Amino acid sequence: TRKDFVHEGPALHLVVVTLRCDHSCPYCQVSRKTVDRDAFDLSVSNSLLVVDRILESRAKNLKVEFQGGEPLLAFDRIRLIVETLEQRIADTDRSIDFVIATTLSTITDEQLTFCREHRIGISTSLDGPEALHNGNRPRSGRDSYQLTVDGIRRAREMLGHSAVSALTTLTKNSLRYP
Repeated sequence: TRKDFVHEGPALHLVVVTLRCDHSCPYCQVSRKTVDRDAFDLSVSNSLLVVDRILESRAKNLKVEFQGGEPLLAFDRIRLIVETLEQRIADTDRSIDFVIATTLSTITDEQLTFCREHRIGISTSLDGPEALHNGNRPRSGRDSYQLTVDGIRRAREMLGHSAVSALTTLTKNSLRYP
């Protein structure tokens, strides 16, 4: 019985909605594209195919994590996928949870309101003190740390403290800040 989940199929689904990002983190595994290159966003038709693939899993409790790039730059695709999935499982015994893995640098009140209405959690990264975080997660305004801290505060105010989690990426430079 400990392995019954194997027969259900995958429960966690990672959806990369865009490769665009406003940061240029040196350790990022994504083939990052600049924010003006929306040709690297998931298309509407492929977004609907993603929904179909997710629902092929027989898992009763699904989880979808939106990633990027910076997924908030393709928020229209997140909205489409969330609303379509919720609609398609509405009359079933299935449940679904959503998470957006984001730097929070571009989050808007409209996006936070949508997250609150659809119980979407936020996962972000805070790599340490300001100088370290800005060094690890550079962006043109050199304000990555402040945007992240402000985004965490705003998201927790709107979504609740437990709906927002922050983790760290450790680099060689992190060792100077135990």
